Amino acid sequence: MTRQVGITHMKKNRTSSIGYFLKEGLRNIFLHGFMSFAAVSVIVVCLIITGTTALVSYNIDLNIVKLQNESEIVIYIDETYTTEEARALQKTVMQVDNVAEAEFEDKNKALEDYRKDLGENADLLDGFDETNNPLRDAFHITMKDPSKVSATKIALSGVDGVANAVANEEVVARLLQIQHMFQAIAVTLVVALGLISIFIISNTVKLAMLARRREISIQKMVGATNWFIRWPFVIEGLSLGIVAGAIAFGLEWALYEQLTDFILGNLPQFTMAGFEDLMYYVIAIFGGAGVIVGVGGSSLTIRRFMDV
Repeated sequence: MTRQVGITHMKKNRTSSIGYFLKEGLRNIFLHGFMSFAAVSVIVVCLIITGTTALVSYNIDLNIVKLQNESEIVIYIDETYTTEEARALQKTVMQVDNVAEAEFEDKNKALEDYRKDLGENADLLDGFDETNNPLRDAFHITMKDPSKVSATKIALSGVDGVANAVANEEVVARLLQIQHMFQAIAVTLVVALGLISIFIISNTVKLAMLARRREISIQKMVGATNWFIRWPFVIEGLSLGIVAGAIAFGLEWALYEQLTDFILGNLPQFTMAGFEDLMYYVIAIFGGAGVIVGVGGSSLTIRRFMDV
């Protein structure tokens, strides 16, 4: 019976402590309303800037991968090969490292397609037919990894029966440079703006601790543990971070929709991922960032002020 009463008493104390921590943490937020507002505002701005940069970088990556996958190597078969012999090279071509697909293009069909493309100027090809075709049989190569275009081109050029291999290596290289640049920008902004947010949170909690310096001294003198003193300030930073994350998520959604309409209206060939497809990732990242920045900023300040 005594043991049961003791357990009940402990539960009541624990519940009472949690209520005290929450009450004091929220009181601190309203006690320094301007600094709390400033902290939330700065975190929101930082999250939106980094979030927008990351989302734009993600969409650029999608389009770069799309363009890379659309880029291909065209290999032209030696003119001494018949169409049947050229087509028979497909198995050998597919064995080359990094080759995903090899689509054969019959030179006679290519001539007819070229004639159709010329339209009214098709008479320029008069005199050319199946027995007198200036074109060559070819394979259009799709690569598994477009970044290995140079090595793949060299390997294909070495296949017996291949007269020439053509690829726009400069375009692929440029796309990779753009991809790496935006990734670097996104990482830099995340780190820089994250540090700014932590600094603002730290100063907000610092004000709260300065205002309650005397109270904290009394708590320590009567035997309060460091964690008992810390929890209200941790909750303050956590609450600020969560509120900022929630506000930033709503604003980011609206901004992304506007940005998508603007980009697709001016660049219809550009592909933009729907926000609904990314929503849960954004929630997790914004929520996690808000918690980390809030708790991290408050913890840094608390550590410095616990020697009062």
